[in-house]
Amino acid sequence: MPDNEINESDCCGNGCTNCILDNKPKPSKRALLAGKRNVILNYANFRLLSNDTHNGDAQVRLLHFVYSATNGDEEDDDSILDIPPGHHVMLRAELTDHATPLLRPYSPYWTDFTGKEFKILVKLQPDGPMSEFLSALRPLQVLQFRGPIGNYVHDANSAKCIVIIAQGVAIAPTLPLVSQVLENEDDMNRIRHLICAQDLQHVYFRDRLLEFAQYWNYRSCLYLAHQQCTRCICCSSDRDQPCEHLRKQLRYKEAAHNGRLDTKQLASQVPPQDGTIVVIIAGHSSFQRHMREQAVNALNVTEDNIFLL
Repeated sequence: MPDNEINESDCCGNGCTNCILDNKPKPSKRALLAGKRNVILNYANFRLLSNDTHNGDAQVRLLHFVYSATNGDEEDDDSILDIPPGHHVMLRAELTDHATPLLRPYSPYWTDFTGKEFKILVKLQPDGPMSEFLSALRPLQVLQFRGPIGNYVHDANSAKCIVIIAQGVAIAPTLPLVSQVLENEDDMNRIRHLICAQDLQHVYFRDRLLEFAQYWNYRSCLYLAHQQCTRCICCSSDRDQPCEHLRKQLRYKEAAHNGRLDTKQLASQVPPQDGTIVVIIAGHSSFQRHMREQAVNALNVTEDNIFLL
């Protein structure tokens, strides 16, 4: 199949927000400027370098892959790996007990343009066939990926407030979205990074968030829906503020709230004078739908300025 051609069999059938059938992989502006071939436009082999747990949780894995050239292409210097922030790749796995290949989308949180490497964060699901497959992977095994798939394109020339709402492990693909703003000195966009998690233990990449907090145009807040506290006096206090027990666990410049992110909290994160607002939502499809409604009500943002990863 020619590069970036697609057919019905390329769809994973999970109702993805950015289905490959609607977002055909195509050369990015960066790849075109480099004048090189993006190795992942069609299914390509990637070798597993590591399969590690994250935060000590065996059900959350950090997977690191590198391009594995075939057909004598090892010395091909005219190729790169370009997966723009906010885009995902499709994994195709052939399992012995499945008649057809199993397809699942994953969003990289780190990529190496010239080294042709990428990393993904995966939460394993009980009894999930792909989860069982990924948990058993060992270094040097080769898998097939294709992409990039997505429709978000960052505009660094127009200053605005970018509200990024992430649920659980879906914080991972939002990291490069933040980095591309903060690492560009000419980018005047402001980031409001709102992380929704079960509790503090399930907030991933906390060290990275603290690195972001050093920048003038970045602010984050953790919303902990099921944070436990054994002190009755804390449980009866104002739920809009972190209890004393939680405050003692927070690091410098970390902000947190006991409870879910609601319309009131969302509105408080973006002052009315912040001008144009763009909202990016990463998480489960039901979470995305709910947060899209919250954003419309709380921030008076148009549907055209809401992007679902």
